[in-house]
Amino acid sequence: MLLEIILLKELLLTPLSGGKFTNLFGNYTELETIVIPVVEPPPPKVEVGAALRALTYPEGWDAQNIVVNITPEEIAIYKESERVKKALRGL
Repeated sequence: MLLEIILLKELLLTPLSGGKFTNLFGNYTELETIVIPVVEPPPPKVEVGAALRALTYPEGWDAQNIVVNITPEEIAIYKESERVKKALRGL
């Protein structure tokens, strides 16, 4: 709205209008500088837990549908490590 008023004022002050409308806003010989401050909106308030979940898990993540592919070699390694842990606890 403010920009439209400024542009209208400049249009009415142009020589093409014949100067008929210059008395509406007064006779200006030099341009005025208008500073319009830009106000940034405040950031949205998000709870910390929701923000951490959004950073940690991708969009559409569902804990009920997790698929882990384990090879038989990995299972053997895990069983061996568990056996060694039990043996070390018994010492």
